[in-house]
Amino acid sequence: MQISPAMSDAQASQNRQGTAQLLATTDANLKKLDVQQLDVAKQDVVKQIQTYVEQARTAEAAGDLDRAHNLAVKAQLLSDDLVSH
Repeated sequence: MQISPAMSDAQASQNRQGTAQLLATTDANLKKLDVQQLDVAKQDVVKQIQTYVEQARTAEAAGDLDRAHNLAVKAQLLSDDLVSH
């Protein structure tokens, strides 16, 4: 596990929980969409979101918690934007 030296166990746990919540929100947002009804540009955004989610999970599994969190934030922001339009 590759926890940054400045990150305590409590901070790492909190970071993981935050990342998990972001990914859960992103997943819920994607489930609200009927991907088949989206135009090509929005389908591309869905693919980008899915890529961020996959990269976030990979980074978290590798212990890179900051990167995982940042990717999860990107995915959630994109998914929020997509469902609000």
